[in-house]
Amino acid sequence: MNNFLKYLLYLIFIFIVGFFYFQMKTENQNNNLVDFTPDSSRNDSSQEEIVPRYPIPDIEKNNVEKSNLISLPPIAESDEYLRIELSDLIADELFSLVTKSNLVEKIVATIDNLPRAYLAERMRPINIESEKFIVEAQGTLDGFILSEKNYERYNSLTDTLEMIDKNVLAEIYLRFYPLFQEAYQDLGYPDVYFNDRLIDVIDHLLDTPEVNDPIILHTPNNLYEYVHPEIESLSSGQKLLIRMGKRNTNRIKQFLIEFRALIS
Repeated sequence: MNNFLKYLLYLIFIFIVGFFYFQMKTENQNNNLVDFTPDSSRNDSSQEEIVPRYPIPDIEKNNVEKSNLISLPPIAESDEYLRIELSDLIADELFSLVTKSNLVEKIVATIDNLPRAYLAERMRPINIESEKFIVEAQGTLDGFILSEKNYERYNSLTDTLEMIDKNVLAEIYLRFYPLFQEAYQDLGYPDVYFNDRLIDVIDHLLDTPEVNDPIILHTPNNLYEYVHPEIESLSSGQKLLIRMGKRNTNRIKQFLIEFRALIS
């Protein structure tokens, strides 16, 4: 047998051995495969996707410079990141009052509670102590009048709000939206879209009735309450706007209208 024939037989032998080895290995792998095909018979309602009424705009369509963006941190580590974003947007006087802990959670909780009767101070994202009503006596009549001086102390706060660039604020909101959504779900709303809630709250505040002076108060339980039931029955957010006075309320409403258009 010449060398060429030996070499040819050797190649055929190697091919046959290799072929059977490959076949055996493939069969073993197939036997060990796990079936990841979804079970169509299951109907797990907890996995249903939330369908928003007011989906947030696509961040890519809002002129956000992607090269300047960073990955969102976990919500437990997000305070400093969000504060840095807000520091360039809000006047120093107001920024100094922004809470340093659980900022996302407090923003979400405050927004959620504005249409309710009570707003807990400890959950406010801005550390401003509630000030007492400034009132004036009604002469010989019972009760008190809400003084115009009460409105004046909200002027600077409203001025600061109007100075905020609403487009930048909307961009920050959109970038941090996954954390706001997470905080809202942790608040007890796993199947609700947070932006829907925010839009509903804005609309609720825009529905705050216009109340003409004088606004009469009384103290049935050692706390000032509005004499007129239709005012006293309003939500905490709407009563806060009334306390600011008609002029400040209208300015805040205009801010909310323009911001709403940017996030819906």
